[in-house]
Amino acid sequence: MDKPANRIVMIVGPTAVGKSDLGIYLAQQLQGEVINGDAYQIYRHMNIGTAKIMPDEMGGIPHHLLDIVDPQMAYSVAKFKAAAEAAITDVSSRRHLPILVGGTGFYLNSLRLNLPLGGKAPPTAVRQRWQAALAENGEHWLWKQLHQQDPVAASQIESANTRRVIRALEVIELTGTRFSEQPQPQPRYETLVIGLTTARPVLYDRINTRVDAMMAAGLENEVANLLKTVPPDAQALQAIGYKELIPYFRGQADLATCVALIKQHSRHFAKRQLTYFRNQMPTHWFDLVAHPEEKTAVVALVRDWLKQPAKGEKHELDR
Repeated sequence: MDKPANRIVMIVGPTAVGKSDLGIYLAQQLQGEVINGDAYQIYRHMNIGTAKIMPDEMGGIPHHLLDIVDPQMAYSVAKFKAAAEAAITDVSSRRHLPILVGGTGFYLNSLRLNLPLGGKAPPTAVRQRWQAALAENGEHWLWKQLHQQDPVAASQIESANTRRVIRALEVIELTGTRFSEQPQPQPRYETLVIGLTTARPVLYDRINTRVDAMMAAGLENEVANLLKTVPPDAQALQAIGYKELIPYFRGQADLATCVALIKQHSRHFAKRQLTYFRNQMPTHWFDLVAHPEEKTAVVALVRDWLKQPAKGEKHELDR
């Protein structure tokens, strides 16, 4: 099948729901290649805790943006966006379909929406003043300030996302116009977003089972080896599955308690992922855990989309 230029597919959803498997299946059916969209699978030597797919599991499909950064190094959404754009160009040059797979919503949305990143930071005094106000009055008060000045922006930003709330308030103060009225960048790619989900109890059980499997596969040793050369406060070690084990190695908690925290934090993260994707990305949802036969429907959806003339992104379609 001929692949229209500047079209990409994204497979999103919570952890432990089968995104990697679907990415490989789609790539096999549609002559595609997989591009990683997970913020921690970019790191070398972090395989078990990130559920990173291994070469013998890739089904012969090329995978990009895995193992590209040492865990001592910091990474950013701007670096991801640049690397992903280069990978998309590479894959598209072979007339293959770029398929981004991952659960890091902001990384993927920065690419989908072509968000401006890495520009000049606002004056420190403005930023520090809002940060001080946040510390004194709390996140709900901060969000109310935004709501008073720009109700539209406030409706799109959760109060807990204080960094984004402060950014919106900074822009309003520096430009004199509402954050929601700022010129919007034009997306570089036409994107079809496939979302995977399943019933909450089933998802949580899969998460708990996956964590047990990670421990059995040697997650404890993986973290121990990382701590030999990587500072505990490194960005890489803030990943779920790694940060929870650090107190164990410091003698501050027993292993069972740390493992229980990994499960709990993973479940909470999955809930946040679902909320983000449902609210921030136009997504076609499938439950392949309950209905694995619907993989063929996913392929059909992508085939039909690739046949259509180039146009803007589709609207959400819940299944």
